[in-house]
Amino acid sequence: VFFSWYKFNSRHIAIADSISDNNGISAVWQIGFDGFENVQMMIKSDIAFCFSSFSSSIDKKVNSKIKYNIIVGYVKDYAAPLVIEQANELRNQLMSNGAKKIIFAIDENSNFDDRWHTGNGLQRENYSYILKKIIEVPWLGVIFKPKNIKTLMERLGPEIEKLLYQAEATGRCYIYRELGRHTTSAPPVLAALSADVCIHGHLNAGTAALESVLAGVPTLLIDREGAPYSKLYDLPKGKVVFQDWPSAIDALMDYFNTPSGIDGFGDWSSIIDELDPFRDGLAAYRMGTYLKWLVDGFDNGLEREEVMSQAASKYKKLWGDDKVIIS
Repeated sequence: VFFSWYKFNSRHIAIADSISDNNGISAVWQIGFDGFENVQMMIKSDIAFCFSSFSSSIDKKVNSKIKYNIIVGYVKDYAAPLVIEQANELRNQLMSNGAKKIIFAIDENSNFDDRWHTGNGLQRENYSYILKKIIEVPWLGVIFKPKNIKTLMERLGPEIEKLLYQAEATGRCYIYRELGRHTTSAPPVLAALSADVCIHGHLNAGTAALESVLAGVPTLLIDREGAPYSKLYDLPKGKVVFQDWPSAIDALMDYFNTPSGIDGFGDWSSIIDELDPFRDGLAAYRMGTYLKWLVDGFDNGLEREEVMSQAASKYKKLWGDDKVIIS
C-alpha cells in the first residue's frame, strides 16, 4: 500500500500506475480544504480519503481518477483535547496582562513574487490592522501563528516589524515562533483554543479556519484575493464573510462590545455538515483502520481488487453506505 498526502504534481500518478501494475494499492489523504474547483488538486489514486461528500464532488469536477472515495471527516480533528491545557495557559497569560478578548489571526504565508502566491503587501495587512488595534485598545489581545516564521520579518518589512514589537511589549500579543520542518510547528487549533474569535485573512484557502470552527471557535473569513466560487461564500455575509480588514474589524468590535453577542457571528453551522459529516474526533482512526484492513487483506493472500472491495464493504457497515463513493 502506497500512502501519501502529496497530490500536487504528477509524481503520485506515476506511483499509482506502478503500484497497480504490481498488485498494490495507492491511497491519498486530503490534507487541506478545497472550496472550489482547481486543476492543481486533481488526483489519480485507487483510494482517496476525503473530508466529506462535498470534497468528493470537487475531486470529480477536476477529473480526478479515484476508484474509492472514502469519507472520513477532517483528519486532524483529534487534536483539540490534546492541546487545550496548553491553549488555556497562553490565554491566561494574555489575560493577566489586561486582555479581555483575544483574536487569533491566521497567517496563510506569502511570496516575494505575487504572481505565484499572495504577495507580501497582502500579508502585511494580516498583521498591520490587528496590531494597530491592539495598541489602541487596552483590553484586546492577539495571537499570530505564522505559516513560515523563518522569513516573516523580511516579508513584513521594518514598519510592520516595529508595530509587532510594540504590540508584544504590551504583553497582549503573542507570536508562535517555533519552527517545524517546513512550517511553524504549532497547529492552528492550539492558537484557536486560546482565542474568542479567529480571523482567516484569505477565503481562497480555509483549512486552518475549518480546524478552528471544528474546535468550536467563531471564525471569520476575509476574501481579498477574490474567490467567488468557493463553497465558503455560502456563509453569511457581514457575519462570517467580509471583503476587507476594516469592515471585519468594525464588525468584530461591535461583537465584542455587545454584551449578549451577535446572533450568527462567526457561525458556520449552515454548511458544517457538508464540510465534515462526523465531527467526532475519530477521522484519523477511521482512516488508520481502513489502511489496516488493506494490509490485512494482502496478508491474507487476496488480490488488490478483492482487498479494496472487502475494505469498502466493512466501512459501509460501520459508517454508512453514503460514506463510500465508488467510481
